[in-house]
Amino acid sequence: MMANPDLELQQAVIAALAGDAALMEVVHGVYDSTKASSDGAPWGDQQGYVSLGPEDESEDHHDCFTIEEITVQIDCWSKKPGRVHAKQILRAVRNVLSGAELPLPSFGNVLTELELQRIVPDPEEGVTHGILQFTFEIQVH
Repeated sequence: MMANPDLELQQAVIAALAGDAALMEVVHGVYDSTKASSDGAPWGDQQGYVSLGPEDESEDHHDCFTIEEITVQIDCWSKKPGRVHAKQILRAVRNVLSGAELPLPSFGNVLTELELQRIVPDPEEGVTHGILQFTFEIQVH
């Protein structure tokens, strides 16, 4: 089976976030999904979680190598009143991923850059939604 940079990146992002003690103090978990199901999971005792959102990919060809640029949205969810908890989650995620050189088994030179951070209104009452967008540059050839 051929190696896939976006799948390896997804696994590395989830592992880096889930393995960070400071982030896990303010969220229940890190998920490869959208918002929580109607049964209340995965909010947990911390009343917050992180999930992967939309992503975009593009390639840039150079003389001797190819760079794949993958932009991933990281969604930060909080049910605590106000924005303080959401901002704590956003900062914890930034601390893990900003400038990170994530290890990918089949690819090299992963560079990470924060493109955007914002808090947006959520249609669900009592939910604060924070968004981070990171661009990852991966050397694929």
